[in-house]
Amino acid sequence: MSINLKENTIVQWYAEREKHKCGYCKIEHGSVSYGMWVELMNVEDYQDLIDRGWRRSGKYCYKPTMNETCCPQYTIRCTALNLHLSKSQKKVLKKFNKYLCDGVLNASNNSNENVNDDDGVNDFFIKEGSSVITDKSFISNAVDEEIEKTVDTNSMGDAPTMEQELVNNGLNTVILSQSAKDTTKSKKGNCKEGQGIDPSKPPCKKAKQLRLERKKEKLLKRGMSLEKLNNTNDQKTLEQFMESLPDETKHKLTIKLESMSKESSTFKETLNLYAKYQNVIHNESLSECDEMQFTQFLVDSPLEPQPFPNGIDEPGFGSFHQQYWMDDKLIAVGVIDILPRCVSSVYFFYDPDYRNLTLGTYGSLSELYFTRSLNTLVPAIKYYYMGFYIHTCLKMRYKSKLSPSYLLCPETYQWFPIEKCTPKLEASKYSRLNEDRNAVDEYLCSANDLDGIRIFEISKHRLLLFKQYKRFSDEQQEFENIGKLVGKKACRSLIFIK
Repeated sequence: MSINLKENTIVQWYAEREKHKCGYCKIEHGSVSYGMWVELMNVEDYQDLIDRGWRRSGKYCYKPTMNETCCPQYTIRCTALNLHLSKSQKKVLKKFNKYLCDGVLNASNNSNENVNDDDGVNDFFIKEGSSVITDKSFISNAVDEEIEKTVDTNSMGDAPTMEQELVNNGLNTVILSQSAKDTTKSKKGNCKEGQGIDPSKPPCKKAKQLRLERKKEKLLKRGMSLEKLNNTNDQKTLEQFMESLPDETKHKLTIKLESMSKESSTFKETLNLYAKYQNVIHNESLSECDEMQFTQFLVDSPLEPQPFPNGIDEPGFGSFHQQYWMDDKLIAVGVIDILPRCVSSVYFFYDPDYRNLTLGTYGSLSELYFTRSLNTLVPAIKYYYMGFYIHTCLKMRYKSKLSPSYLLCPETYQWFPIEKCTPKLEASKYSRLNEDRNAVDEYLCSANDLDGIRIFEISKHRLLLFKQYKRFSDEQQEFENIGKLVGKKACRSLIFIK
């Protein structure tokens, strides 16, 4: 049986489950997952794998053992075409656009955002495997690091301030602060004569309320109302926020999509930005985020570039770096995979000097905007995948604020609205999200599917089907487990190295 290895997905399967320290709850050997080293992979195969709970880190693909791992990780995605922007997300977009226009970032703009809070948790481990042969080279001492995407929640999911509530709802109610209430309850004996609250006069209004009233007066003079203004803001789309800048601005933002390699002209600049981010945000030493580590994690990818269908021009499918240039300075990078049905986020890092711009949140919204743009070229691309969601990790909750979001059931591999999943996850960190007890995994491998799995024997340099291989091996149980984990679609395409 002859085959062109370059046109197929080549994997080295690790039969033993990985058990290592959890990067979320810090339990030793608490994180449990299966993994495989992937030298070459078709984008269709990876799409099928992430739809069964897999995720890649460099060229290493892993799938948490959901009912055993200490912090179950549910694949989460957002339906990009139906995105509903929250008030806090709109605020981030407005703040960023304002900075581009006038170059001024007022400290008061961050009063409702913890810009120092970073929600990604990095979990490193090293995997060494046997040499893997491909038509390109041998892979030896395969090194992997699993790192969850860091996105800065900043304002996503934060409760709006009193002023925001009043403005957004057009309320005229005067709300007293707790301190004002406490003051009215204070005893007269505590005040000297001529001081304290005059009960014959109305209570003093807060500065925020005064500003709100002045704003309302100005709007009324122009024949407008807060209600009309809010309705206009509510109807603005993501595209309107991203594209509504004037021709002349203080700063210019340029977003470039690049297929990154060590030979790229921006490789060093990207590496330096990554090292600065890891050092400042994650307190890593420079030796922990050197060129080798950066390359293996964020540059190396098993995905083979593939053009879009119907002769559509670039970018095509594959792995990319989306670079954010402020004037001539690189301030952020989003590492993404463009797949047949989605844009999958791998990692996002930025210049900590610009953290007050809430770049993590802005980056997620920008990637959603990019997903929606790709949909006009390839209608099948409808989703934005955010990696994993861990309900017990509070710093992960920001992902659910991208609405509408869905979680993947770990047993039937069907998608369910996160709002319906939350009560189940509150009751138990591991849950079958599908309420239909009769529902099954429709893509579970049959015995015939398993017999058709292809195996490449390195020592004899030959390709076999599993029905031939099992005659002289005792790996039936291992391959049954493989079929359960990768599913019917992927098992037809993958070639397993032995």
